Amino acid sequence: MSFSPAASLSTGVTLLSLLLSGCTGLSGPQGVDQEALLPRLAGNAASLNEISGLERAHLQLIATNLVATLVQIPEMRPATVTLQINTPFTAFGNAVIRALEDAGFGMQLVDADQGQNFVSYSKSLSETESGLVTNYGLAVGRIRLSREYVIEADAVYPSSLMTISGTDSIADIQLADNIFAEQGGQSTAFISGAQRAGIPDPNLKASTIDVNEFDKLPEDKRTTQEYVFTEARQRYFESDTRRRVPDLSRYSKHRRTVLIFEDNTTQVMGNANKQAVRLLVREFSDDDIMLIKACLDADGRDEASLNRAIRVEEELAGLGVPTESAYIAPCARISYRHASDNSPTPVELIHYRPK
Repeated sequence: MSFSPAASLSTGVTLLSLLLSGCTGLSGPQGVDQEALLPRLAGNAASLNEISGLERAHLQLIATNLVATLVQIPEMRPATVTLQINTPFTAFGNAVIRALEDAGFGMQLVDADQGQNFVSYSKSLSETESGLVTNYGLAVGRIRLSREYVIEADAVYPSSLMTISGTDSIADIQLADNIFAEQGGQSTAFISGAQRAGIPDPNLKASTIDVNEFDKLPEDKRTTQEYVFTEARQRYFESDTRRRVPDLSRYSKHRRTVLIFEDNTTQVMGNANKQAVRLLVREFSDDDIMLIKACLDADGRDEASLNRAIRVEEELAGLGVPTESAYIAPCARISYRHASDNSPTPVELIHYRPK
């Protein structure tokens, strides 16, 4: 068998083209589109168009990191807090406002720095012995978060602890720092932990997170912002359940209702469940408590049912039941429900009154 020079040349060009196109597809990170950072209520598309997709991806990570910390502060529960915002004029401002929206906060557009929960944010550059670092800050009313971040190659990493002021409730906060490790790195490491501003903490819990090249995930496989916020809300309620266990011997059952969710995965309450909760809350008094029993799982732990319990507690908060008066019961061990069972799922809501 013989080949003509023309055929060989054609084959070579084709192979070279395929190799080059393959290299082009792997040439660098794609980043995120401006729509992912543009607030729904009020946004500034021009400021997002001025930066690259990679820079937008960095801002989304930073905003997610800050807001996922904010939602774990008891005073900043998204279901009960409405934030006041101005129209953002910077790319970071857009990223922050969009992250707050996606976390579930109610938003109110104002003309000035009006309101108890007015949102402000900042970005400042510093030249240090470690190189150029950027400090990003987020404040809601009197609560303020700030942290330094540094760019290395095509990735952004924290370069300091998260500093928090305006609240004493930081002991149980866990930072969403795994999202930075998913970028991968060349034997990179960064510090992880939260501290109070200006107050030495002998019980400070800080750790170092090592990042290597094999930690890098494809962009479509990385943890989504929605999942980060869901995990942050779960951590808050899990911690809240552990530290606030009422002594039920001091109370008697007043009323009880059972809410039925459509299946084992949904968090949508539906009109019938909402009406049942409203009827129960009508007789609620200041010294009463509401107990939510949602977790009935064979292994004593079920994240899907915890999410339903969180959804019910947020509904109670929206109807005026104080945060300190609603409790999620610890997970109860049972054996009749298989993990794959996707039938309608009950959540028991019990109204207790002091004896």
